[in-house]
Amino acid sequence: MLILEESIRYAFRVGDFVGYAIAGDYALHGKDLYSHWLNTWPPLFSIFCIPIYYLDAFSPTLVRLLWQLTSLAAFMLAFKRCVWLFQGKRLAWFNAKTPGSLRPYDPLILLPFALVFKYLLDNAANIQINVIMLALCVEAVYQWKEKDRTVLAAFLIALTLSLKVYTLFFFVWFILNKQFRFVGFTLLFVAVLNLLCFVLYGPALAADYYVHWWKEIAQGFPMMHFKNQSFFGTIWRLTVPDDVGLGVQTNLLNLSMDQAKKLVYFIVLLAGCWPAWFIWKGSNAETKRLQGMALFIALIPLLSPLAWKAYFIFLMPAIIVLSSDLQKGKLEGWKKGVFLISMLLWIGSAELFIGRALAEWAQVFSLITLGAIGVVFLLIVRLFSSRKKSTTSAK
Repeated sequence: MLILEESIRYAFRVGDFVGYAIAGDYALHGKDLYSHWLNTWPPLFSIFCIPIYYLDAFSPTLVRLLWQLTSLAAFMLAFKRCVWLFQGKRLAWFNAKTPGSLRPYDPLILLPFALVFKYLLDNAANIQINVIMLALCVEAVYQWKEKDRTVLAAFLIALTLSLKVYTLFFFVWFILNKQFRFVGFTLLFVAVLNLLCFVLYGPALAADYYVHWWKEIAQGFPMMHFKNQSFFGTIWRLTVPDDVGLGVQTNLLNLSMDQAKKLVYFIVLLAGCWPAWFIWKGSNAETKRLQGMALFIALIPLLSPLAWKAYFIFLMPAIIVLSSDLQKGKLEGWKKGVFLISMLLWIGSAELFIGRALAEWAQVFSLITLGAIGVVFLLIVRLFSSRKKSTTSAK
């Protein structure tokens, strides 16, 4: 009830939702999409926002309320799907008497919900689309694995790629798992969806929009401001001698933005080669056990060049997995310590607990990012451990 109340209360704010209405306005009336500074999304996103523009013109409060309720429903669905995918149990949000189902107050549900609650509130407060993107990713996996609906699942992932792109880091999981039929359908749907831009804007203008978005936004958007909690933002703050937004410099090295970006690519490549190869060489049967799903969804906010704290709602599947392991005694010794420290950094740095000023300094030093890195590290260890046990059992 608390999150419902907060979602309704935040519906009376402008939030980032104003950018969606503006994008729809510009697409509908033939204005230059990227002449407005708020529009940093791919060209198709503006077409998606045309209905939002109409609803916003009718009643800004009503459309925001509908968006908030949709986001809340998307979160509940994604949470329910993750519980089924990772724990094999039904989650009964309302009908607690359903036989064999987990109830909302069960520790296996209550703990991960409490851990991600802050980030759900962040999305509600800023009226963002991240929860819906997360739900589409999780639903795609559910439809692919549980219902064997590859085409539908591919369409859902293609939709996320066309609207926000950052789910590309999750899409890599299907490639590494050699799901080439899924990958093929996804790329086909991406092409079909983006054809809408060429129909609406015309071939020449649409091509200009895509080139502008790719060169000026996707590649030319260095943001070392303390609110950027991506891994890119962290490295930029540590290596580039510029103000991070509070009149301070935190750099240990003196690199350019471009040099720091290349350093991030090098670190990610170095750290990611082994896990990627480990997944690539795995069998299809092991793939069906969802090895790495939570890991690659958790990479979305870390590897996006720009990630506000609300983006870290994408760690929800990972938190469900690790909190379950914690309660079942599978996180022992140093692993348990890493998880607890990661959660302390990830949640303890919130304004609710330490006040606004300290929360901003916590973002300067990337405490949210460090907490997320700890979670990703544990998922990689878990992936290797489970694969090792699988190999041993086979022998």
